[in-house]
Amino acid sequence: MPENIRPTSRDVPLIQLGLYQCRFPVSEDPAVPGGYRFCAGPTSTDRVYCDHHHSIVTAVDPRRARSGL
Repeated sequence: MPENIRPTSRDVPLIQLGLYQCRFPVSEDPAVPGGYRFCAGPTSTDRVYCDHHHSIVTAVDPRRARSGL
């Protein structure tokens, strides 16, 4: 399983996502219009991603940290 998909991801279509559910794309079906599926894990009120996916999208590239950029 790819590291960006957590085992508790629910593979939910966008139209079924509610408030405070993670909008991180976890799969795609190109044969279906709007075929993206999303994690749907719980989020805090100020984020669109769950804690796991938020840590992935906000990770610091170690090469940038060393170069001082």
